[in-house]
Amino acid sequence: MKKSRFVTLKVKILGLVILLISLIIASLTLMFIYIQLNEDKVKAEKLSLQTAKALSYMPALHESYQLNRDNKSLDQFIEHVKSEVEPMTFFIQNRDGSILAWSDDKDRNRTFNIEESSNALIFGSYYVIQTKEDDKTFIKAVAPIKVDYGDYYKIEGAVVVLFDLANLYSSIWDSVKKVLNVSLITLLIGIIGSYLLSNSIRKDTLNLEPYEIATMFRERNAILQSVKEGILAVDKDGWITMMNSSAHYLLDIENQAEGMKLSNVIESNELLEIISSNEKSVNVEMQYNEKIMIINTQPIVEDGMRIGTVASFRDRTEIKHMIDALSEVKQYSDDLRAQSHEYSNKLYAILGLLQLNKKEEAIELIKSETQLYTINEDLIFTKIQDERVQAILLGKIAQASEKKIEFVIDEESTLTQIPQEIPTSSLIVILGNLINNAFDAVKEKDEKKVSFFVTDIGNDIIFEVYDNGKGIQKEIEHQIFQKGLSSKGKNRGFGLFNVKIEVESLKGFIEYSSELQKGTVFTVYLPKGES
Repeated sequence: MKKSRFVTLKVKILGLVILLISLIIASLTLMFIYIQLNEDKVKAEKLSLQTAKALSYMPALHESYQLNRDNKSLDQFIEHVKSEVEPMTFFIQNRDGSILAWSDDKDRNRTFNIEESSNALIFGSYYVIQTKEDDKTFIKAVAPIKVDYGDYYKIEGAVVVLFDLANLYSSIWDSVKKVLNVSLITLLIGIIGSYLLSNSIRKDTLNLEPYEIATMFRERNAILQSVKEGILAVDKDGWITMMNSSAHYLLDIENQAEGMKLSNVIESNELLEIISSNEKSVNVEMQYNEKIMIINTQPIVEDGMRIGTVASFRDRTEIKHMIDALSEVKQYSDDLRAQSHEYSNKLYAILGLLQLNKKEEAIELIKSETQLYTINEDLIFTKIQDERVQAILLGKIAQASEKKIEFVIDEESTLTQIPQEIPTSSLIVILGNLINNAFDAVKEKDEKKVSFFVTDIGNDIIFEVYDNGKGIQKEIEHQIFQKGLSSKGKNRGFGLFNVKIEVESLKGFIEYSSELQKGTVFTVYLPKGES
């Protein structure tokens, strides 16, 4: 995938911080506006009502009604108090609903809903309402003017105080500006902090993005679990940080080991010392739980200090198996070389006879030497179509010729192409070992005879190798496929063991029949494929 399809860690952190801080600022600002607005409205309502009450009690106002003074004296009263009530405005309403006086000349041109004062004028109530007049919203406080005439009180009018909410909104907006200024500084600090944080995280992750780390982690796990070599990683304190499935198998650990102390999982002090050592170990061979393993360790060093160790384990048996397979390939090459050498010797002998004018002897030698080759080669190339089996048999024919062994291909043999799922190395191990064992079995016989038969009629490919050797002794019959068992000396006994391993890996099986002093037949059955 292209990197451009992914958002970088720095952008993610910056975006997240900006989003979170912006949401917090917006939430707190809205909450502040809501709370402040409600509080200020309550205060404005109280202040408006108190102002209306205070004005309604003013003696000068009462005197203007009691003495029927002119509007000029009332105007003087209003001029005196209007500066005290700013930014509020007020007007005085007569009992009949007419406006007696205004504190602000601008209000003269406005149309007021005089019916909203009826409760004060009729019932003498004090109250606050919110009203909308001339596209403006006001808090309106109404207080009745109760004039004392000695024997009685009479409601002559009402004082109406107006508080324009636009002034309240303006005041709140001024406060919000201060909050936003502080919020912007906070946002800037958050952006700088997130930028530094993202750089620090990128440094800790070796400048890799999270998706790159995730991809590497998945690939690393897939690689570690796919290799047959056991791999174990521990930290400086001996805690297991990683162990692949092959290490579980080689160290005989069935349960989860990651996160456990190495000493609680492995009992071998020698192995613990190797892994915990500060020195690198290369191809150290040791026995662990009846397995002979080859161990390599590599300390992880940072700033001159060991912060962990990675150890690898290989089963020596598997390595031996690989060596045996390579040996069989070498044997295959040697067989072909022997074939070439044998032909060269025969050609030189024929050339010598011809130079001595002994044509009849040369012809007889050619006939006697080529008779067996002709029969076997005709059978190989007519009955056996698989080139890999042909090559193996041609090499064994040359090898048999050098050892003076009669190696015969059964006339009833028939074989088409072997499936490619059966590798060449497996064929070399199986056929090479069986035929070589047959050659070894007849080497002490006067008449040395080995025959080979193959057929693929049916669902299986059947290989059969017969020798007229001395047979298998009864006491070792049940052990012939055991690793290391051989009557040929030390470092032998891996042939039949390797054959059995290869046959079983191909989901086939091997059987044998033997009679003392009469010979042995080994038969291998390999399935052609899944049906």
